[in-house]
Amino acid sequence: MATPATIAFSNGYLKDEWAQLVEPVQKQADGGRSFLWTGRQAEVGQRTETQVIAGGGWCRLSGVVTEVGAMPSLGEWREGDSCQLPPGVKDNSLSIDRQLALRDEFIEHFGTLHGQVVVSYSLLNFDFYDRQDQLPFKRARIYRVEHVADENMTFFWCVRNIEDVTDAVPEELPEVFRKWQEGSRVPRAVSF
Repeated sequence: MATPATIAFSNGYLKDEWAQLVEPVQKQADGGRSFLWTGRQAEVGQRTETQVIAGGGWCRLSGVVTEVGAMPSLGEWREGDSCQLPPGVKDNSLSIDRQLALRDEFIEHFGTLHGQVVVSYSLLNFDFYDRQDQLPFKRARIYRVEHVADENMTFFWCVRNIEDVTDAVPEELPEVFRKWQEGSRVPRAVSF
């Protein structure tokens, strides 16, 4: 596989409102796939709509979750820089059982914990083909997008890294992405 090119961007996050708006329509057209957004636990196969600001413009990358990192442990959550830790967790003053219960309640409400990582493989959304000259993202390119849960942000799933992986041989692309792309109404980026 060729070395992926890292794409420079200034900001990016999963677009919660857009995903919630289009999910009912897309579920009918996309075989019932749900979307990932703040408040929903990540699963491989969920759709993603990532808004990215880069190169003097903004766009959406449409994709599918291909990897879900482990949920941070109680200790990792406590040691992180989250501004939303419940009282008694950060300073470890509550019993371990109460801290674990609060952690579970947080996951139930927000779908994740600070520091969890999710990877999606994505394409430039066809609504933005006319903006390609202003963007580092192009039609017919495949992007590996790494999101990290950040409890300090309005949208928890923030983009940490984007790589152009178009030159990967088809067998090296995640199967869930290949299947989504084959069945997607999004114009094909690469024929397999």
